[in-house]
Amino acid sequence: MSQRITRVTAWAVRIPRDVKESLGTAGTPAALGDDAGERYRWATHYRTLYAADHLETVLISVHTDGGLVGWGEAQAPVAPEVTCEIIRTLFAPLLLGEDALAPEAIWDRLYAAMRVRGHTGSFLVDAMAGIDLAIWDLCGKAFAQPVHRLLGGPCRTTLPCYVSGLAGASVGDRVEEARRLVAQGVDAFKVFMAEEPAACLAELDALRQAFGPDIELYVDALWRLDQSSAARFAAALEARDVGWLEAPLMPEDVAGHAALARRTRVPLAVGESYRTCYEVLPFLEQRAVAVLQPDLGRSGLTESRKLAGLAQAFHVPIAPHVSIGLGPQLAAALHLAAATPNFLRLECNPRVQDIANRFLREPLPTGATALAPPQAPGLGIEIDESLIAPFIL
Repeated sequence: MSQRITRVTAWAVRIPRDVKESLGTAGTPAALGDDAGERYRWATHYRTLYAADHLETVLISVHTDGGLVGWGEAQAPVAPEVTCEIIRTLFAPLLLGEDALAPEAIWDRLYAAMRVRGHTGSFLVDAMAGIDLAIWDLCGKAFAQPVHRLLGGPCRTTLPCYVSGLAGASVGDRVEEARRLVAQGVDAFKVFMAEEPAACLAELDALRQAFGPDIELYVDALWRLDQSSAARFAAALEARDVGWLEAPLMPEDVAGHAALARRTRVPLAVGESYRTCYEVLPFLEQRAVAVLQPDLGRSGLTESRKLAGLAQAFHVPIAPHVSIGLGPQLAAALHLAAATPNFLRLECNPRVQDIANRFLREPLPTGATALAPPQAPGLGIEIDESLIAPFIL
């Protein structure tokens, strides 16, 4: 069967989002402060940029001479035009005429193109990841199988999830949102340390008072702590039976994470800042991570399954990172989770799910109780180009 690549297209997408309504959830975990140009603002309490009032991402389509179209997506919450330009200028010409059903070969070809120049992460690998999802979508369509089957699954047919952040102007509001979700069957939540540690601990206390041991709680520190404050914070989390402490220190600090892991019994979770096995291996070797969180929009399926296998060799589970994204990213995370024996839980944001489904011909399952991977061939999604067109930059 001939499936040679004839066209690769990338779109920078910008969709309005009610930041006030979603404040405290994944993608908008913290209050925003000073402007950084027209489209972005700094977080109030730490140095990270966020889109001021939009969801930004990159959608990719790959066409073949056999008439198939694969859909992919690169994680691009800031400056999606950069990722698009990498695809248009560098990667698209490299892919024309290549075998569309060879994801390993394509990943290797693209990574090799700029490897010796030091381009082994950031926007470049994000662009690779988006293309990779489209290639796997094509593989599934060509062989009439859902992607999780091609990855060797399913290892499970239902996927335990957790809600990533609670929205609300006050702790009381966030507890009420949790109460509504628990009534729907949700049993796990992540809380962001968006302000000072004391505020996060107060929210955890309120949730424990409301639900006792019936829910699991995780904390994302947003890379804001240093060694001494992280150790104190971790001790406070241990007393509150928190399931993991995510992103406690600066992402480059492997030794710091390893030292912290030795000082606390709270599992440390990292992963969203990294893209390849080369970046993650030192964390595993130094026992600096207890839960690995690969991001499909940054590592694609090809590298994410290697990350999962690498983590398994160190007896570390994975909990895929799913933040701001549309259908291809959300679907890819479902397929990876279903096909991974050391999968733990899947990050979910019902508000993002609702935005993603607006642009799909058939919606993905929503909620954060127990999801199932799509059963249609490929990723199981089709973007409605007429609906996404008004939001293309």
